Amino acid sequence: MAAPGHTTPLRAATFQNLQLNAGIFIANADYSSIANATALKTAIENLVAGTSSALGTGAKLLGATRGGGSFTVTRELRQPDVDGRRYGFKGDTFVDSVDAQLSTTLVEITLDAFKTAFSAYTATGSSPKQTLKLNTAIATTDYLTNVCWIGDLSDGKLVLICLKNTINEADISLTFSDKGEGTIPVEFHAKQAGVNDYDTAPFEIVYFTPAT
Repeated sequence: MAAPGHTTPLRAATFQNLQLNAGIFIANADYSSIANATALKTAIENLVAGTSSALGTGAKLLGATRGGGSFTVTRELRQPDVDGRRYGFKGDTFVDSVDAQLSTTLVEITLDAFKTAFSAYTATGSSPKQTLKLNTAIATTDYLTNVCWIGDLSDGKLVLICLKNTINEADISLTFSDKGEGTIPVEFHAKQAGVNDYDTAPFEIVYFTPAT
């Protein structure tokens, strides 16, 4: 086979820009004060260990996952049908809606996992006996501040994708099997903060570079 020659995008930097492994899902994370990947890694390690974390007192792990996850942004685009318009042209396209979502499958069947799946719930009791009931109405206070996925890049950077004002919109299900482990699928969709919030879609992607 011949060498790729000059028609390949392959370069040394290619192998420094690969996203590796499944990453981690965190809810209610405050990363505004975190300046670089080194600090973010420490904050994640502390959160996983259950100690004070720079991600804030409200931050919580969604738990271990199976099959990784996915991030999808669906845009509804529209080109108005106007007399005399024969071709498409720059500036003729409008964005009617944007839907950003993160999804994964949880394998830790904890009370918090069910709370995440329920979104709107009533919890009563305390250890060793606790009861969780699904509410039939969703209040604005039931929304998570955010759900973030954080993943590794091969050169030590971290990439963070964060959906704002979100709840689980997947059907609530616990799938269990013989010689297997129970799983709970979750799917989060970002929501605008209010009816007049139209300037940007309610999600962001942040790259963190290691401290020099």
